[in-house]
Amino acid sequence: MIRTGLMAAVLATTGGAAFAQGGGDTWQFRCPTAGTTVEQSTGAALRYRAAGTPGICNVGGQQRLLGYWSMREGFQEAGGARLAAAFAQGVDLGRAAPVSFEYFGPNRYAISSHYQETWSAAPGGAVTTPAGTFDTVKVMRAFQVVGVTFSYTQTVWFDRATNAPIQARVEHLNPVQAPTLVNWVATDVARQQASAAR
Repeated sequence: MIRTGLMAAVLATTGGAAFAQGGGDTWQFRCPTAGTTVEQSTGAALRYRAAGTPGICNVGGQQRLLGYWSMREGFQEAGGARLAAAFAQGVDLGRAAPVSFEYFGPNRYAISSHYQETWSAAPGGAVTTPAGTFDTVKVMRAFQVVGVTFSYTQTVWFDRATNAPIQARVEHLNPVQAPTLVNWVATDVARQQASAAR
């Protein structure tokens, strides 16, 4: 896959005080309670084991940004720490500046490619899935390979009460998708009681 195992190097960072708070509607990400499970309509499940560093959760033994994006993807070295910190410190959803960064890494043919990503957050409103109706925040990730038509926009909606992802949508202009670039909705969200989690 073009997104797997990229050796990333930061080229540029823009956006100034990205995700700055300013008194608006603020969302501060915390990992779902250990034991929380999100059943996806794809047949897969996200099983939360423990909180990691701020903005990063332990999901089934793997570290994931916001409990969703694999830390093995190319964005991690280029912008992962900055994204995790920004979401954990709090996002002013009314005036959030996007976080943008660029990096180089090998594509699936082991040829160096130039990548650009921009991440942003906004109120997601009420979202209804088979698991129920949730008050949400949506996180949008725009990815592109510079100079070619391999690009996508991925939006993931998070339940504000549990911070569990409950829906994902992808719009892409590329013929090959990475494993996480699929549309799905939560069919069930089972939340472990905080007192039972260890």
